[in-house]
Amino acid sequence: MKLNRISSSLFLSLSAMMLITVGCGGEKRPDGFPPIYPVTIHVTQEGEPLEGASVALVAPDGSVPWVVGGTTGADGKVKLRTHGQFDGAPAGKYNVQISKTVYEGYDEYMASMNQNDTAAAQSIDVKVFQCVEDAYTSAKNTPVQVEITKETKILEVNAGPAVRIQKPFMR
Repeated sequence: MKLNRISSSLFLSLSAMMLITVGCGGEKRPDGFPPIYPVTIHVTQEGEPLEGASVALVAPDGSVPWVVGGTTGADGKVKLRTHGQFDGAPAGKYNVQISKTVYEGYDEYMASMNQNDTAAAQSIDVKVFQCVEDAYTSAKNTPVQVEITKETKILEVNAGPAVRIQKPFMR
């Protein structure tokens, strides 16, 4: 199913970003690491800040091999980080992936699983909702592009209309 591939691809990208963040210590920059500039992206949806959205920038020509992105706060803003640990982003043109997923019943499900009560966990109806249209979650299909220069400080991006698309919960 095409949607599962998109979701899986975004999940793998974000997982890699989190692993890099957790796994890399120190401030030594990798060989060939470009200059980076402090940039904040303000993500809105229908004019309101979009809290808890994952944002990833992908160079369409593949010229930036480093992971660039972060997660928006309550104000819809994210200070970009590169390679999971360096504040800022390299100059260049990017396609912007935006994703937000909310869960209903997940905390109860996990509490039951943590108590090794599989039967109780299986009886809990966990609902998963994607809050951003599919196109925005794909680096290839996103309608959002930005350009970062050394002068760029803040970029405003729109995550499209508010949606609540139910997705399957994988047990």
